[in-house]
Amino acid sequence: MLWNWFGLGKPPALSAFDGALPREELILKGRMAFIDDEEPLLLDHIRKSGFAVDHDRDGKDLRNYELQLYDVAIVDYYGVGQHLGAGQGFDLLKHLKRVSPRTRLVAYTSRSLNASESEFFRQSHVVLPKDLGLGDSLTLIEDQLRKALSKDHLFEALITKLSVSNGEERERLRLVLTNALGARKKAKVKEYLVKAVGVGAEKTVEVLIDKLFI
Repeated sequence: MLWNWFGLGKPPALSAFDGALPREELILKGRMAFIDDEEPLLLDHIRKSGFAVDHDRDGKDLRNYELQLYDVAIVDYYGVGQHLGAGQGFDLLKHLKRVSPRTRLVAYTSRSLNASESEFFRQSHVVLPKDLGLGDSLTLIEDQLRKALSKDHLFEALITKLSVSNGEERERLRLVLTNALGARKKAKVKEYLVKAVGVGAEKTVEVLIDKLFI
């Protein structure tokens, strides 16, 4: 049974459960992939700053992405994702967006793209120019990490993964999640999903729920 929030009316926004996330905790919790056929200076700068980042030179091994291992993926356009099609990085980015909706996608390239290729930028969450500078680049990446760990973003990822399109069902799930977060009862969300959506212990859904309760 859902709480009534003690007669106070509308339940709190999911963002109310985010709390402050110090940089030291962001470093401990965040994990990212850098998908680039070269080894840019930014990759070394991210590592020296203490963040966990895996260097993926071609994007061929998709298992970790399909398991939603990463909070952020920085994706170059040229030289990666060629096994998925002629679109290279764009085809890879689309695949990542589909299999791991919780991963924030950062488009990373210094070259000009034609009209059809520019969809690569539009499909990403943010564009990171290669000439931005190491300090500003890291600031942008840290911002994406924070967004990746936010309750609102993770809820949207859960909705996408469950293919919930009905507005009423969406809001019902939001309320269930809000109540469960307030009570710190993760099992309540899992029970609801089994009854209402028919989803059991699917690994990718489990990952999202676990992230919501960290």
